[in-house]
Amino acid sequence: MRFMSCCRLGNGPAALAFMAVAGFCTTALGPSSGEAAVYNLRLTTDNGPDFTDIGSLVQSVVAQCRSPEEQCIAIWSMARNSRRQASAQTESGRILWDPILQYNSYGALNCGIVSSLNVSCWRQLGFQTRYVQLGDHTVSEVSWDDGKTWHMFDSSMSFFCYNHEGQIASCAEIQESHACELSGEKHEPGHYYLYHGAPQCVTHLGADGWRKAGDGPVEFERTLKNGADSYTDGFDVQGETHVRFGQRYSLGLLPGQTYTRYWQPLDTVPAYAGVYRADECYRPAGQTDPSDRNAFGNIRGNGIWNFEPDLADPACRELFYDDEGVELRGKGDVGPRLRPARVGNVASVVFKVAAANVITSLRIHGEALRGADADRLRVLVSANAGITWQQVWASSDVGPHQIEVRLRDEVAGVTECLVKFEMMAAENRLDVGLESLKITTVTQVNRRTLPGLTLGSNRVRLAMDTQAETMTHWPWLATGDPRPSTYEEHSVHRVDIVHEYFDKATLGPARDDELGYVTWRIRVPTDLVGVSCGVATTNKSPQSYVATAVSFDGERFVEYYRNARAGQPFEDLQIRDFGREEIPHGAREVFLRCSFETPDGAATYAMPGIQDVLIRVMHQPRSDRFRPVEITYEWIEHRETGDVARSHTEIVEALPHEYTISTAGYRDPTMVSVRLRLVDAPVGERAPKSGYSDGEDVGDACERVAVRYTWGRNLAADRPYVASRSSSSSAGNTDSDGVELTNHKIVAPTELTNQAAVQAATAFWSSGEPVEFVVDLGKRQDIAGVRVSSHQPNEGHCHPETVQVDVSADGITWQSAGVIKHAAIWHPPIDFEPWEHDDDPDFAALPAGGRLAYTFPLVFEEQRSARFIRFVCAPFEGRGMGLSELEAFDAAAIAPAK
Repeated sequence: MRFMSCCRLGNGPAALAFMAVAGFCTTALGPSSGEAAVYNLRLTTDNGPDFTDIGSLVQSVVAQCRSPEEQCIAIWSMARNSRRQASAQTESGRILWDPILQYNSYGALNCGIVSSLNVSCWRQLGFQTRYVQLGDHTVSEVSWDDGKTWHMFDSSMSFFCYNHEGQIASCAEIQESHACELSGEKHEPGHYYLYHGAPQCVTHLGADGWRKAGDGPVEFERTLKNGADSYTDGFDVQGETHVRFGQRYSLGLLPGQTYTRYWQPLDTVPAYAGVYRADECYRPAGQTDPSDRNAFGNIRGNGIWNFEPDLADPACRELFYDDEGVELRGKGDVGPRLRPARVGNVASVVFKVAAANVITSLRIHGEALRGADADRLRVLVSANAGITWQQVWASSDVGPHQIEVRLRDEVAGVTECLVKFEMMAAENRLDVGLESLKITTVTQVNRRTLPGLTLGSNRVRLAMDTQAETMTHWPWLATGDPRPSTYEEHSVHRVDIVHEYFDKATLGPARDDELGYVTWRIRVPTDLVGVSCGVATTNKSPQSYVATAVSFDGERFVEYYRNARAGQPFEDLQIRDFGREEIPHGAREVFLRCSFETPDGAATYAMPGIQDVLIRVMHQPRSDRFRPVEITYEWIEHRETGDVARSHTEIVEALPHEYTISTAGYRDPTMVSVRLRLVDAPVGERAPKSGYSDGEDVGDACERVAVRYTWGRNLAADRPYVASRSSSSSAGNTDSDGVELTNHKIVAPTELTNQAAVQAATAFWSSGEPVEFVVDLGKRQDIAGVRVSSHQPNEGHCHPETVQVDVSADGITWQSAGVIKHAAIWHPPIDFEPWEHDDDPDFAALPAGGRLAYTFPLVFEEQRSARFIRFVCAPFEGRGMGLSELEAFDAAAIAPAK
């Protein structure tokens, strides 16, 4: 599992309550004939959150949490597991602050961005938040008691810590000087960071402990001392909220459309090898591939959206997004299948690419005819809701044509675009038109947030929201708009994109005492059923204001919000939804106007204005009939007998629909792809069958119960031990003094073996016979359990295959206390936080994959009284071992996670 237990919905009361809150459509749809479509689908599994919109995301993450603290930890964990630490991706220089946009399509985030995403999520729970700028880092704080106490979370460096009262500490408390038994009563600033880090965040306590779940704990010196220094050197609590949200993941299907999302980059998928260049598969093109940043190979996946309408089918008209003056060839007729209806008139048909994830490139293939020099045939695209169009192909010759268009920058960086075919027959309408069409769109997906499968039983759910077509426009506000989209503007000043800040307007009045305004218009081909306007404004003076108004005819504007206040936070995000009852009947366009005025400070840093705008319109679909949906998952199971490729197909004939996919093996499967499409055969006719590719339902035999461990005092700390054979000198890191395995220094995940940073924390033994370690506790004591920390830096030195644990009162007679097996590494406790290369493909060939460091737990069936503990560590055949720490505890317990 990749997320905490409160992210796994299951199918109990908590899950059902969430589904009601999230607004799932629960109406079963019956069979129909003709073309059909399904809009606003939600495909989720019980292994992770619902990334459809921010409300669904937050509610799914905290559904099983029992306290505000648990809720905030769950948001922190979700955030750090849904991204990787790297320079944040941008679009044309514009920073991407929206959680839904980031988590679904990007995933390369630095500290400032992920802190903002945490803030936006916590706000959905009604909590107060703060965005905190350290000297060299950015974190976020949250208060669930109206500002009485504050609690710091760092999703970038994967850290939080506690104070002496057992509460999650604030930045101010971390900065203060404290002391306790753990520090030897030494008072020092950063005490809470150094000695009270959350167990899932630190290898061991003290200045040389590592923040083990980060991107490179050892290589980048992510020590607790370095982390604490960021706070003790001072920090600044920002006055701005740093809140942005409003984007939505809109997944819909039309006949002829198939959307397949791959967990690996498309340019590495065998079926597409050599078909796509890497820079056609990631955003933003021209910069570093997100999977190459900081050597990560586990961020970017890709989607392939294929759309191949059957132009020979008269019902194909329902697949048009918009059309004017075109007709489809009738039965027995001649000429192109799609053509102008009249001679001399410009005709057009528009197809919508609703890609759900961010588009990286698009290809258009078609067969067309242009019969005379005076005929017109061209292709245009729009990446801003049809406001402006760019010609990408035009016929220059007479006769049949093969349309081959490869696009990148023209359509990339948005989640939906429009493709228009424009034609005009000068003398004969049979002389020009389109015979066939295929549009192939590549999207970038964040593989960390795809709805995947884990080992055992997986509950998969397909549901849908309001059945409406959607169009989203996120306009550029700064200078240098690459796709100008304003309908009207007056007395407007725009700042340069590099100055995009939360305390400053990006677009505002150009002159003092003169009303400035900007208007956007969105037109759609069918009746509006809903409109959402999100506007982030800023105002610093009570004599200034910013106002937003909406109109459905371009003449009568109704103001619905005004920001005339002053004082921090200067910025304010307002999202206003207009329902069907507020929209005039038959309206097909909406205007959003933002106006601003100030007596002093126009065109300066202090001007009032807007920082961000997001417009989403919903309009009546051409078809609201339902056709069954086919869902196919493909994965690779890792079994003791070898890897097995499997798939499962489900035919969904009514929504919502839940079903189970079971996987086998000793670890989570490696995900390959998930594909959605509408079943070609209408209901009632022969259709694809549901089931597994091999016909075998493996059931829940491999399901593992999520557990949580608690530990008492380590009795083995600083105790002497003897080893049956010496450590290996060939690795350059020996246990020459015989103390490294009980010096309470535990190695973090790293490929390093002999550098000074790891010398005291790990040692290596060559392959061969098992190594016995006998630890002398000094006296007979009650022992409840042990932990063995080990290190797999490379293929030559790995974790032990088994560890036999025995106890003895006299060092002569031994009793077995249990066995630790290597396979246990794939079933960590519920609060385990993997480091950022844990599933990096570069480590796939190693026995434990990217889990380079791990602490194996063993709770005894009953408490044992003993003085000596024997750890018999057996290496894999032909491989050596890396060992870091042997621990024994006076109290230990294991319990199912709740």
